[in-house]
Amino acid sequence: METERLTKLIGVRVSETFYNQLEEKRKKTNCQSVSEMARAILYSEKIMFYYTDAALNSTALELAGIRKELNHIGNNINQITKSFHAADASSQKMFHALKAAEDYRRVEGKVDQLLIIVSEIAKKWLQG
Repeated sequence: METERLTKLIGVRVSETFYNQLEEKRKKTNCQSVSEMARAILYSEKIMFYYTDAALNSTALELAGIRKELNHIGNNINQITKSFHAADASSQKMFHALKAAEDYRRVEGKVDQLLIIVSEIAKKWLQG
């Protein structure tokens, strides 16, 4: 649609049920209102419909949990690194290095989980 100013009004009456159906469809699109969706249809513009695969909801929650854990681990590693550099004694540095190594092993486990999940998602996408 051009940037031409919209000055003419076209009125269309529909039933409450039909309007509610249009509104439900509009919520799944990139349109901000039913009027905008109607204009897009009249101008033969593309309307993007958003689709959510309910089967991926649990996967998305699992990924969000892993992301949160990785952020926490990253924060721990940053704090340990700061303590390592502030430590004077070599025994303190060894202690902090061992703590960091433990957190890096936790990261490895989370990365393995991520690879499994990504592999499962790829299989689903490649089936279609």
